[in-house]
Amino acid sequence: LDGEEAGAVFALLARYSSFQGSHYRAGGFQAAIHGACFDVLLTEFGCALECFASPMNARYARFCSAHPATDAAFGSLGSFFQFKPTSGSFESNPPFDDATISKMV
Repeated sequence: LDGEEAGAVFALLARYSSFQGSHYRAGGFQAAIHGACFDVLLTEFGCALECFASPMNARYARFCSAHPATDAAFGSLGSFFQFKPTSGSFESNPPFDDATISKMV
């Protein structure tokens, strides 16, 4: 990694570490579907974008994430709540908190 890449990786890891409590055993705020489910969504429905992912868990190359400032360098399109598609099929598995789920409705 060059200096710029190393800095981007550091920023990404620091952001997500602080976001989930920075303890090495801290869990995430969501559970992912099985990889085979992502494959079916892609092949059967043309779904190739995740609405809630991170550079560390994204299954597809295109994804929306909670931290666009650090995640854009790794392919994030930005926040799901700013994402305005006009067509397509998208996988949405939001964090399991009332505020995020309520905002989606």
